[in-house]
Amino acid sequence: MSFPQPAPADDGTDDVLLHYTAHNPCGKSTIVLIHGACASGQDWDLVVPHLSESYHLLVPDMPGHGQCRKLTPFTVEYSSRLLERLIRKHAVNGRAHIVGHSLGAHIAINPYPQVVDAVFVSGYEVFPRTIFTRLMPYAFWTEHRIENLIPRPVIRWLIDGTDIPRGEPHSCSLDLCRQAVPAIIESEWPSPWPARTLIVAAGKSGVVPSNDHPQDAIKLMGIGRLRNPDTIAFTHPAMRHPWNRQAPKLFAETARAWFEISSGFEKL
Repeated sequence: MSFPQPAPADDGTDDVLLHYTAHNPCGKSTIVLIHGACASGQDWDLVVPHLSESYHLLVPDMPGHGQCRKLTPFTVEYSSRLLERLIRKHAVNGRAHIVGHSLGAHIAINPYPQVVDAVFVSGYEVFPRTIFTRLMPYAFWTEHRIENLIPRPVIRWLIDGTDIPRGEPHSCSLDLCRQAVPAIIESEWPSPWPARTLIVAAGKSGVVPSNDHPQDAIKLMGIGRLRNPDTIAFTHPAMRHPWNRQAPKLFAETARAWFEISSGFEKL
């Protein structure tokens, strides 16, 4: 089974810039926060206050999402090219640390290495091809709409207080689902990348199966270590997939600790 692939995006990347918000322009280094599928940069609103005191932050909307919803088609490669341009133009010294969640994790390990320092990803998952693979965009689209119908207090009760905002009607179109789902289908795993990377798999399931795939985190770590042996993977048994909205302070502290240990420390 295979998905019809979107037409390649126009390589006129030099004329395109992602919509983004910036915080703390006086920060000495930059962190870029990359959201997941059918979300936008606003998905980071709970994390931003915990990082913006120390860092310059760039929080973009990916192609097909948020204020960039007319910038299509979405692909990981096109998103990475635009992300690289954003970093060159607006990050401190044209370089940045990268944080990617869920679909954003696929983008985070793909940027051009000359503009990336360290990387922190969570929620990286791939799904094996089955006879139902063609239905995944429809399932994802349906799940998003059902989730929007459930009262927010019920959502918070089911997943340990996680603050899942209600999505806008246009935020998860069927076309966007068709474009985004191929990125998480097991076809080709990413090539090794040079940035030192922390990979975290959320470990808590329950009534709502909101845990990540630890086996995917382990395999991704093995690929990353081919070019950077300092790449590591962890799981947190109390965190759910959207733990940037379940425990935003912990999420920010994890990112800060990983980025700030990047220099001056040696393994024993």
